[in-house]
Order: sequence, then C-alpha cells, then structure tokens
Amino acid sequence: MDIAILIGAVILISIFCYKSVPTLYGGIICSLVLILIYHMDITDGLFNIYMGGLVGFAKQWLILFTLGALFGKLLEVTGGADSLARTILNITGPKNVSLGVCIFTAILAAAGVSSFITIFIVFPIAFKLCRKANANRASVIAGFSLGINLGLALPYVPVTNNVLCASYFGTDVSAGGLLAVFVNVLFLVVGMIYIKWYEKRLAAKGLGYAPAYGTGCIETEGDLDMEAKGPHWITSLIPMLVPIIVLNVFKIKIEAALLCGVIAIIVLQFKYLPHSWEKNRQVLSDSISMSLTTIINAAAIVGFGAVIQNCPGYMVAVDNILSFKGSPLMITFIATNLIAGIAGSSSAGLVLAAPVLQQAAALTNAAAFHRTTVFASLGLDSLPTAGFLQTECTIAGVKFKDVYFPIIFSLTVVLTLLRCLVYMGLCALLGIA
Repeated sequence: MDIAILIGAVILISIFCYKSVPTLYGGIICSLVLILIYHMDITDGLFNIYMGGLVGFAKQWLILFTLGALFGKLLEVTGGADSLARTILNITGPKNVSLGVCIFTAILAAAGVSSFITIFIVFPIAFKLCRKANANRASVIAGFSLGINLGLALPYVPVTNNVLCASYFGTDVSAGGLLAVFVNVLFLVVGMIYIKWYEKRLAAKGLGYAPAYGTGCIETEGDLDMEAKGPHWITSLIPMLVPIIVLNVFKIKIEAALLCGVIAIIVLQFKYLPHSWEKNRQVLSDSISMSLTTIINAAAIVGFGAVIQNCPGYMVAVDNILSFKGSPLMITFIATNLIAGIAGSSSAGLVLAAPVLQQAAALTNAAAFHRTTVFASLGLDSLPTAGFLQTECTIAGVKFKDVYFPIIFSLTVVLTLLRCLVYMGLCALLGIA
C-alpha cells in the first residue's frame, strides 16, 4: 500500500508537469496530499521538510545554475554560438544538415547551454539549408534529437545530470571514462546510419522541404548568409572547452570551472559584447531570470522528494527497490527510467531517484553506477508526455505525430535505452560492475 501511495504521488506531480502547472505549486500540492494521507504535521511538513529540501537544493546549486545561464547567454549575445553553428553547417553542407545539427547541438549540450538557446540559434540556419537542398524539416529534428542525447550523456562535461549524479554518488564528472565515450560514439554512428536511412525514405516518397506547419514556428524566409559577421568559430569553441579541461585536469569545483569559461568568452569575444551598461545589465538580468526559473523548477521537485523521504512508507519502498533480484546497474536502469518517464524530465527523474539509489551505488562500482544512471535518465523522459518535445515541434513547424515515432521515439527512447544496455553489458563483460 505504501508503495502504491508514493507512486501515485509521483504520477500526480507528473500530471501537473504535463499540464504545465508551475512546479512550485505542483510540488506543494502533492506534498500536502502525502502529508494528509500519512497524518503528518502540516506546518512541519511544508515549512521544514518541503522548504528545507527546496532551499537546500537552491543553496547548493544556485551559483552553478547562474554561471551556466550566463555562459549560454554570453555565447548567444556575442554571436559566438551562431558563428560556430554556421561553420559546422557550412562544413557538413545542405545534404548533411542532420549531421551538422547533431554536432552543434551535442557541443552546446555538453557545454551546459540551454536546449532552448540551442534551438533558437541552430534551427533558423538549418531550415534555410533544408530549403536549399530540398530536404525535409524532419532532418533537423533528427539531428537535434540525436545531438541532445549525445551531449547530455558524455563523461567529463559539466552538464546538470552529470553533476547531480556526482553529488549523490560521491563520484566526479569523469565517471564512466573512456568506456562511456566509446558507447556514445557507437550511439552517434548507429543514430546517423538510421537518420540517413530515414532521409532516403522521405526522399523516395517525394517528401522534400515544405513550409512550416502551424503558428509559433521559426521563420526561414530569405537567403542564408554563411559569412555573417561575428567572432571566429575557434574563439567560440575555446570557451566551451575551457570548463571541461579545467574541471578534469585541475579537479577544481565545477562553479570555478564554469567561471573560467565565462571569463574566456569575455576575453576572447570582448569586441562583440554590448558596449553600453544598459545592454550588459540586461544580459545579466536575463541570465539570472533564466537560472532562477530553472533552479526553482528543479528545487520544487527536490522539496517534494524530501517529503517523500520523510513519509513512513518511504523505507518500505526503498527496501523493495533494493531487494530487486538483479545487479545494482539493472536496479538503477529500471528505477531511473521509470521515474524519469513518469516525471517527463531526466533531471526531475534523477533528483527523485538518486536519493533512493544511493544505497545501491554502494554495492557496485560507483563510477559505472553513475554513468548508467545518467544514461537511464535520458531514456523514457522522452515519452509523448514530455512538454519540451511539443514545444520543439511547434518551433520547428512540424506535426508532432509525423516525427515522434519515426524520429524522436526511435532516437531518444529506443536507441537511448539500447545505449544504456550496451554500456551495462560491457561493464559486466569487463568485470567493472
């Protein structure tokens, strides 16, 4: 009964997320439901337990989220990200727009840049290339889907899922190492083979470039200027590499590594920064607003998780999960996937699953457990209930039903689950876990 109640509460908050109810309200309502069911003290439950979890998470991650948002915003306003996108897409060419979008998206995702920033930078350029090559808009969705799942799963990079797992399991962002890199390269190769096969099917049916569907899509009219003024692509790439190098070579705190990246952008792209106080103030304000929204959304889920952990039935649920007849890696594969799928978010799935899984991590190689959890968080989070997918298709001007199963589901659910299983299998084969 206790497990059913807790699962019901997780499903309820997931429904709120799906219906776009602000997570702060959803977290408080779902926490209140649990508090009433278990006859807990309402004042203590909301003001101490829930707010304690929320504030504790915000206190721990606020600087990181703020620096990450500032990093992405600076790359956007200087034109650095745009310059890199144009260079990559110019190299790959109109016939390989999906590969160009994949590479660019993976680089920005690995650097910790927001998915929305990536969309608004690369989609307008990519769609103009699609029009030039008479390629279907689905190619851009395919490249983005593969790239985002690649960038978020890499070791050594300061992405949220990687950092969260390191915090919970006592590891670092390099967890999984070269084996994880190998599996991700395999994921990229297989994914691109599938995309090319799908593009040939579209071409054979005569389904080339078409005008955007619906409203709210990015306009793609006008010719594409691949020589637009802006910082050199190398001065755009270096700031993305700086945090990764500093973080893994010097082993400093991730906040300091991201600060080094911010400084690198300012130094290398200074001439492209706004040169008025008001515009620079706006950049800072926008980055703060972005980071606060992101951290409140995550912290609201963490607060709800804190209430769950204080419910009398929590330890019963933990014992049942940990008593599963299988390896610790299989435990996190199943648990993280299910919770991320219910929540419709990889990060929300992690912050709900990780506290439960800490005991399982101690039973095996922590680094392998860390990487398996990251891989697992990126699987079922891309079910149709994930709100971001609807937004992505709206911005791209494609029908959700036309691209979900042949592209999004195939690449970000099926292939992503297989990637995790391959990694687990290699860990077992090599005796790592």
